[in-house]
Amino acid sequence: MRIKRLAAVGSVLGLGIMMTLPGVAHADSGCAYEGSDRACFINLSGGQADLEVCDNEADGNGVYAWFYTNYHTYSVKVGDGNGSSAGCGKLRWNHGVFQVKICEDDLGEDTCRYYL
Repeated sequence: MRIKRLAAVGSVLGLGIMMTLPGVAHADSGCAYEGSDRACFINLSGGQADLEVCDNEADGNGVYAWFYTNYHTYSVKVGDGNGSSAGCGKLRWNHGVFQVKICEDDLGEDTCRYYL
Protein backbone atom coordinates (compact mmCIF):
# COMPACT_ATOMS: atom_id res chain seq x y z
CA MET A 1 0.00 0.00 0.00
CA ARG A 2 2.80 2.41 0.88
CA ILE A 3 4.56 1.74 -2.48
CA LYS A 4 1.35 2.54 -4.40
CA ARG A 5 0.93 5.78 -2.44
CA LEU A 6 4.55 6.81 -3.13
CA ALA A 7 4.10 6.00 -6.81
CA ALA A 8 0.95 8.14 -6.95
CA VAL A 9 2.68 11.06 -5.22
CA GLY A 10 5.65 10.72 -7.59
CA SER A 11 3.31 10.73 -10.59
CA VAL A 12 1.51 13.85 -9.39
CA LEU A 13 4.80 15.63 -8.65
CA GLY A 14 6.17 14.64 -12.05
CA LEU A 15 3.04 15.94 -13.77
CA GLY A 16 3.30 19.22 -11.86
CA ILE A 17 6.88 19.66 -12.96
CA MET A 18 6.00 18.92 -16.58
CA MET A 19 3.13 21.41 -16.53
CA THR A 20 5.38 24.19 -15.22
CA LEU A 21 8.10 23.78 -17.85
CA PRO A 22 7.94 26.60 -20.39
CA GLY A 23 6.90 25.65 -23.89
CA VAL A 24 8.64 26.82 -27.02
CA ALA A 25 6.69 29.68 -28.52
CA HIS A 26 6.16 30.01 -32.24
CA ALA A 27 6.73 33.65 -33.17
CA ASP A 28 4.47 35.41 -35.66
CA SER A 29 7.43 37.43 -36.90
CA GLY A 30 11.05 38.15 -36.14
CA CYS A 31 14.42 39.30 -37.43
CA ALA A 32 18.00 38.11 -37.12
CA TYR A 33 20.79 40.67 -37.42
CA GLU A 34 24.45 40.46 -38.38
CA GLY A 35 25.68 44.00 -37.85
CA SER A 36 23.26 46.18 -39.85
CA ASP A 37 22.26 43.32 -42.17
CA ARG A 38 18.94 41.67 -41.40
CA ALA A 39 16.81 38.64 -42.21
CA CYS A 40 13.12 38.91 -41.30
CA PHE A 41 10.04 36.73 -41.52
CA ILE A 42 6.30 37.15 -41.05
CA ASN A 43 4.27 33.97 -40.55
CA LEU A 44 0.94 34.28 -42.34
CA SER A 45 -2.35 32.71 -41.26
CA GLY A 46 -2.42 30.29 -44.23
CA GLY A 47 0.74 28.46 -43.15
CA GLN A 48 2.99 30.53 -45.43
CA ALA A 49 5.66 33.06 -44.53
CA ASP A 50 7.01 36.22 -46.14
CA LEU A 51 10.82 36.28 -46.01
CA GLU A 52 13.19 39.18 -46.53
CA VAL A 53 17.00 39.47 -46.45
CA CYS A 54 18.64 42.91 -46.63
CA ASP A 55 22.31 43.76 -47.07
CA ASN A 56 22.60 47.15 -45.37
CA GLU A 57 26.40 47.43 -45.32
CA ALA A 58 28.49 48.64 -48.27
CA ASP A 59 31.39 46.40 -47.23
CA GLY A 60 31.59 44.11 -50.27
CA ASN A 61 30.36 41.10 -48.26
CA GLY A 62 27.23 39.30 -49.43
CA VAL A 63 24.41 38.40 -47.06
CA TYR A 64 22.14 35.37 -47.03
CA ALA A 65 19.86 33.65 -44.54
CA TRP A 66 18.50 30.19 -43.88
CA PHE A 67 14.87 30.01 -42.73
CA TYR A 68 13.82 26.83 -40.92
CA THR A 69 10.55 25.19 -39.97
CA ASN A 70 10.07 23.58 -36.57
CA TYR A 71 12.55 20.72 -36.02
CA HIS A 72 14.37 21.89 -39.22
CA THR A 73 12.10 19.65 -41.32
CA TYR A 74 12.29 22.16 -44.19
CA SER A 75 14.67 25.01 -44.91
CA VAL A 76 15.18 27.62 -47.61
CA LYS A 77 18.10 29.94 -48.36
CA VAL A 78 17.40 33.55 -49.38
CA GLY A 79 20.00 36.16 -50.30
CA ASP A 80 20.14 39.81 -51.25
CA GLY A 81 21.42 39.55 -54.81
CA ASN A 82 22.09 43.26 -55.36
CA GLY A 83 24.38 43.79 -52.36
CA SER A 84 23.87 47.01 -50.43
CA SER A 85 21.97 48.68 -53.31
CA ALA A 86 18.33 49.58 -52.71
CA GLY A 87 15.99 46.60 -52.44
CA CYS A 88 16.15 43.32 -50.55
CA GLY A 89 15.85 39.64 -51.37
CA LYS A 90 12.23 38.52 -50.85
CA LEU A 91 10.33 35.25 -51.01
CA ARG A 92 6.89 33.95 -50.03
CA TRP A 93 7.49 30.46 -48.67
CA ASN A 94 4.89 27.70 -48.27
CA HIS A 95 5.93 26.94 -44.67
CA GLY A 96 5.88 28.75 -41.35
CA VAL A 97 9.23 29.88 -39.97
CA PHE A 98 10.50 28.79 -36.58
CA GLN A 99 14.18 29.78 -36.72
CA VAL A 100 16.42 32.06 -38.83
CA LYS A 101 20.18 32.01 -39.38
CA ILE A 102 21.67 35.09 -41.10
CA CYS A 103 25.19 34.92 -42.51
CA GLU A 104 27.65 37.42 -43.91
CA ASP A 105 29.80 35.99 -46.69
CA ASP A 106 33.09 37.36 -45.38
CA LEU A 107 36.67 36.07 -45.55
CA GLY A 108 37.15 32.60 -44.09
CA GLU A 109 34.21 30.92 -42.43
CA ASP A 110 31.01 32.96 -42.82
CA THR A 111 29.87 34.93 -39.76
CA CYS A 112 26.36 33.79 -38.75
CA ARG A 113 23.78 34.64 -36.08
CA TYR A 114 20.56 32.87 -35.08
CA TYR A 115 17.09 34.06 -34.18
CA LEU A 116 14.86 31.58 -32.31
